[in-house]
Amino acid sequence: MLRLLALAVGAVAAVAANWLFWSLPNRPYDLEARPLGIIRSVSFAPFRDGQSPLVERYPSAAEIEEDLTLLKGRVGGIRTYTSLEGLEVVPEIARRLGMEVTMSAWIGSDPKVNDKEVASLIRLANAYPDVIKRVIVGNEVLLRKEQKPDALAGYLRQVKAGVKQPVSYADVWEFWKRNAALAAEVDFITIHILPYWENHPSSVEDMETHVMDAYREIEAAFPGKKLLIGEAGWPSAGRSRGPAVPTLVNKARFINGFRVLAAEKGVDYNLIEAFDQGWKAKLEGTVGANWGLFSTERVAKWGADGKVVENRHWRTHFALTSAAALLLLGWIAFTRRSLSPHAALWIAAGSQVIATSALAAILLDWNHAYSTYRLLWTGFVAAITLASAAGFAFAFRSLGAAESVPAPGWARYLGRLYAVWAVLAAGHTLLLAFDGRYRDFPNELFALPLLATLVFVAARYALGRAHGRAGLAIDGLFGPGSGPAVAGDHRAILFGASIMAAIGMVIGETLANREALIWAGMAVLIAIPMAFGMRLPARPARPA
Repeated sequence: MLRLLALAVGAVAAVAANWLFWSLPNRPYDLEARPLGIIRSVSFAPFRDGQSPLVERYPSAAEIEEDLTLLKGRVGGIRTYTSLEGLEVVPEIARRLGMEVTMSAWIGSDPKVNDKEVASLIRLANAYPDVIKRVIVGNEVLLRKEQKPDALAGYLRQVKAGVKQPVSYADVWEFWKRNAALAAEVDFITIHILPYWENHPSSVEDMETHVMDAYREIEAAFPGKKLLIGEAGWPSAGRSRGPAVPTLVNKARFINGFRVLAAEKGVDYNLIEAFDQGWKAKLEGTVGANWGLFSTERVAKWGADGKVVENRHWRTHFALTSAAALLLLGWIAFTRRSLSPHAALWIAAGSQVIATSALAAILLDWNHAYSTYRLLWTGFVAAITLASAAGFAFAFRSLGAAESVPAPGWARYLGRLYAVWAVLAAGHTLLLAFDGRYRDFPNELFALPLLATLVFVAARYALGRAHGRAGLAIDGLFGPGSGPAVAGDHRAILFGASIMAAIGMVIGETLANREALIWAGMAVLIAIPMAFGMRLPARPARPA
């Protein structure tokens, strides 16, 4: 009777905790309701999944018209980044839909391509003067160091001589101060203000201060010049940078707040961007693919009612993980009929941890699968996560019976796998410390081995199955003889590398980056079993 009661209490508590895990971060956020009208302009790069300038696969005219039709009534105009790559049809379609266009020429390092871009821009600007209201020659080419200022000035003069529309160049706001002479070559200055990407990122809460400080600084540096904020936006997913946290709610807050600010201050602007660009993940990590107002599937990220939910499918995910945990708990209870009430509570907690962290890892990678390579990687992550979940399930099952000596096959497998996880965690932390700008923090992917191990080890000590440091060492983590034979010096190297990498990463990220702090703590915790069991050299005996 006590066994059944413990199982019931444990199951209810686990499901309740699981509900809080999924529901609390996904409470609806109500945007401030103001009559803002339509968005003035958005960046328009209509690439679909599988399309990209990197592989030279471009949208068709029909796809471009479909996208512009979707934007009709929501935005007043669009900004392109090229006058080639199939976007030559944009002005004609925009004319039919009653939209304005800021047409651009993409300037890079190849002079032949640059000449084609400039020629196409001039031709389109002259053919559609009623639609193309202004043109931009080059986008962040100085930031990318693909052109010198003098060469860029030559392209600007060429376009100015060939069109009647105002001409500009677009770059991050700081680069205009570094290249002030270019102001004489343009009719208006286009600046990008992206608090997330700044050298000193700012939070969504500080958006108004950051944007207006940058705007006024350029305004003061170039008196009399009209300004256009050519890019302003916030990513909805990806790694945090200091206090800049990419979430859907933060994106909605930024967009809404920025539009209010622009209306109050009379600022001309263009938001980045209309649609998520999956191909950018290859260049900028997950965050690069998540700047759109719409997903790659052309689904609006929040509705007209102003209610924003971070994960619209959280109830489904709660139901799946709860069902999986209950099935796992039921299997263990059925196969271990002698389960003690105390062990039942621990196994209920462990079952929920396994189910929730496994699904979170798979969902995270699936949501970031923007290419065939990423899909294959997602398959690999799913396979190893499910295999690991099965291993942990057998581990928790062992809590219901006398501990096997030596450890069964699953325990040896799990111990070796854990050692691999520790090496991978240390390696990823090193990469984040030395080259972390475009790398994601793998918190969700490593949650399963860490959380399940913590609950399992805590249960073993609480049930009297482990004692002293031996139960925390890598070769005894899942029972005596369960792990790989790792030499003491190798353990010391891995543990030391994890500690130093975590410290270096946190210093590089600043203490304001909560995601970085969490990963640093996870990386150290994962490495701790390497520290236990190390044999220190014996001290020489003192002379008598």
